[in-house]
Amino acid sequence: MDKIQTIKERIFIFLDKEDIKRTTFYKETGMSSSNFKGVALKSDLGVEKLAKILTVYPELKEHGNLNWLITGNGNLDLSQKKDQQTVDLQDENNSEKLGDLLANMYAQYDTVDKGLSFIQKKIAELEKKYDKAIAKQNKDLEEILTQTKGVVK
Repeated sequence: MDKIQTIKERIFIFLDKEDIKRTTFYKETGMSSSNFKGVALKSDLGVEKLAKILTVYPELKEHGNLNWLITGNGNLDLSQKKDQQTVDLQDENNSEKLGDLLANMYAQYDTVDKGLSFIQKKIAELEKKYDKAIAKQNKDLEEILTQTKGVVK
């Protein structure tokens, strides 16, 4: 492969490796596609535009990528980004597992809570029955006492 001659051409290599559409690149950096076509592709990229690209794509500043981008020496190294994506996926998996665990705990809590509510309802029903039974027993005892007073006289 021939050596890439311009920063703009190396930017295209980066975009291709990262599966970033050129229209997305233009939109994210605020640059015009005309700066990257025809004769303009061979022209220099201004410092302000380069700074904007590095702000939008900070991975171009890491692991010798900036040297590659500016001089063409070395290689484009995106391994750190891929490692970070792996960490992000692991974080997502952990977050998913944590979410599942919390949902499971909530379901168990909800079940226990419903069980406690059921038990409390049954206790309240039994207390009412108990109160009625005591009231009936007291009434029956009163009646017996009243009848026995009449017999004892």
